[in-house]
Amino acid sequence: MAASDIVARLSRAVLFNGLDPEDLTRLAGIARELSLQNGGTLFDQGDESDGLYVIVSGIIRIYLTADDSREATINLLEDGEIIGEMALLDGLPRSAGAAALTDVKLIFIPRDPFMELLDTSRKLARQIILTLCERLRAANAQVDQAIFHDLRHRLLVLLRQLAIIHGQVDAEVAVVDLDLTQGTLAQMLGASREAVNKQLRALAKEGRIQMDGPRIRVFRTVKK
Repeated sequence: MAASDIVARLSRAVLFNGLDPEDLTRLAGIARELSLQNGGTLFDQGDESDGLYVIVSGIIRIYLTADDSREATINLLEDGEIIGEMALLDGLPRSAGAAALTDVKLIFIPRDPFMELLDTSRKLARQIILTLCERLRAANAQVDQAIFHDLRHRLLVLLRQLAIIHGQVDAEVAVVDLDLTQGTLAQMLGASREAVNKQLRALAKEGRIQMDGPRIRVFRTVKK
């Protein structure tokens, strides 16, 4: 990828949106391209932070690992999104793991030169603050869903969110066009696969959703 292409990719990322051209050029000068095959691990929870990643194409699964090796998927990130900004800023080990849900292309920006740029760019510092605020709001919303709503409600909300981010939405139906297993949905909801399967079958029977292979349609009104 040419330096101009890297600059263009970085400028579309939320974290770097609005940066001066010279700052983007400096970032492109320290960046390098990476590829990851479907199922490959980008980093594990607890790994040392060596930099952050910008997703160029594909989907990355963010997950937590328990002491008994169980995993819980907490987020799915796609083109233009940033991975690893928290550990990059505080220098502590990775708070979660990241793995490819599809074939992925990324741009990697190493920590030390990034921090040097951060010290000299007020716009970049402001974007960092806004990104962290967005992450905190999303975490608060997840806690709200987990505490105050049942599995059925949380499943419908998750499917609609996935349709907005990784599918399509119109006035009547939200379409999740993503090859997710029921196990992955269960991890994202903090529930068992069996419980999620039961809810999916019940929602399909009621006409609230329609499952067609990896595609799930979520209807605003019940389909008879």
